[in-house]
Parts: sequence; C-alpha cells; structure tokens
Amino acid sequence: MLRTYYSTDVGEEQFGKDIVIAGWVEDIRNLGGIAFILLRDRKGKAQITCIKKETPEIFEEITSLSRESVISAEGLCQKNEKVRNGWELLPKKIEVLSHAETPLPMGIADKVNVDFDTRLDNRFIDLRREKIQAIFKIRHTFIEAASDFLSSNGFLQVHTPKITVSSPEGGTEVFKINYFGRDAYLVQSPQLYKQIMMATGLDRVYEVAWYFRAEEHDTSRHLNESTAIDVEMAFIKDEEDVMKIGEEMVKAVMERMVEDRGKELSIIGTDIEIPETPFTRITYDEVSEILEKKTDFKWGDDLGTDTRKK
Repeated sequence: MLRTYYSTDVGEEQFGKDIVIAGWVEDIRNLGGIAFILLRDRKGKAQITCIKKETPEIFEEITSLSRESVISAEGLCQKNEKVRNGWELLPKKIEVLSHAETPLPMGIADKVNVDFDTRLDNRFIDLRREKIQAIFKIRHTFIEAASDFLSSNGFLQVHTPKITVSSPEGGTEVFKINYFGRDAYLVQSPQLYKQIMMATGLDRVYEVAWYFRAEEHDTSRHLNESTAIDVEMAFIKDEEDVMKIGEEMVKAVMERMVEDRGKELSIIGTDIEIPETPFTRITYDEVSEILEKKTDFKWGDDLGTDTRKK
C-alpha cells in the first residue's frame, strides 16, 4: 500500500507502529549524519527523519531527491513533541513514485513572488502552493455546507442543462456556440428550468449552478463564468419566506467555514464574522428617501452600484 495515513490523521495510537505516508517532497535538509524531509500531502505536512548510520542506503536515496518529487515512505511512527504534528517517521523503506526535474520553474514553499504568466504556464505546480489550495478547500466547504443546509430543509438538488437554444434572461450578452449545426448558447441562469420544477410537485429544489455571461466588464462583480447556489421554492406566503431561507443558509455556511476552515481562512488573510439573524432590513421606500436627499435619485429608479455606496 502506498499510503495508510495522511499527515494529519496520525495520533497517539500510531506511535511505536509502522505506518505509510505519501506525498510531495517540499524540503530536504542534509546535516551530514542526519537528514530531514518535509513531506506534503493533501491534508498537511509531516517530517521524515533519517539517521545515516542506521539506514545508509535510505539516507543516500533521500538526500539525492529533488524538491517536489513524489514518494511513499514506510517506517516507524515516533513521538516527538519538538517537530510538526508531534511525531516523525523513521523510514525503513522509500519508494520514489516520480522524480521532479530541476530546476523547478517556480518555487512552492519559498517566499518569493512569481509573476502571473509563470503561474499560468505552470498551473499544476502553482496549485500545490498552500495559499492556492486554501481557496479550493474553502470553496469545497462553502458548497458542502450550503448543500447540507438546503438538503436538511427539504430541498432536492437538481442539475439543469447548460446549453440552450435561447437566452433565459434579457439584457445580457450570451456565448454563442455551434451545436451540431444549430445555433445554441451557454446558459446565463437555470431560472426557467427551476420554474418548470415547481410545476412538477418537486416544490423545493436547488442547484450549484454555473453561469456564463459574455459581458466585457473588467470587475469582480461581472464574471464571465461564475458559480451560485440557486434556489427555488413554492407554497410560500411571500418574499419573507425566501429571505428567511437565504439568511439562515448564509449563517449556517459561515458557521461551518469558521469551524472547519479556520486555518485556510487565516492563510488567505480573511476573518469571518458570523451574522445574526434576522438580517437588518431596509425597504425600497426608505432607501429612496435617503438617496433623494443626497443625489438626484427618484422613487422608481433602479438601485445601481453607485447608489448602494451612498
């Protein structure tokens, strides 16, 4: 077996026993009679400690490795409170699964800025960096938490078509494609399909939906491809029922993020404050009254980005 434990799954019950870990060689330190490898896997990092006089062949193999090589290491799990995770692996066997070429086009652990083009040209390496992986883990937990909340509140997950013969929304540009000789478009929203679902009796549905909008805006508010938690529900009294589900979902997601992804949030420099429910409400009439005193806004006008800043 190439792995029996991830780095963060090892506990006191494994101390004194042989285990197998696997991952990428992030760093190597050769101190002459002893060598250390910092091994990185999906969940974290672990230290492999090799003493030359005890296992000279393994020592030679370890110290000849290049950074970002992929290995599987079998050996004794030994308690050591001075090292990462409180334990280290004393290797009895090393299997090199992939030798990394040197020099690497970009560093992983080094605190050196890498230009954007280099990152894109070597994206599979860029994705190994701790900060980049943190984004993927946060996104995973966000979607998982939202799905768990909606499922526990009676919503059924659906997957709607992403290619359509017409635009479901007006006023926005679409991506046109050739679909077996016919004109078709990437969808902007699953709205029409969700409404069809309401007519089937499946009165609560949601989708982790992808949007495609061919708008040439260079802002974070106008993405050509984006993801959303898209919800539809029937048998409601008014919009308050929808708003209640929305705000309770946001709170549940934020609680899960703080509970499960504190480390990753810290890595990207983000602090989440869990909101209290119900959220503060302000009516259109109240907004209109405020804006009329500050701008040339008139009741009935749309609330644009500029007006929201007022």
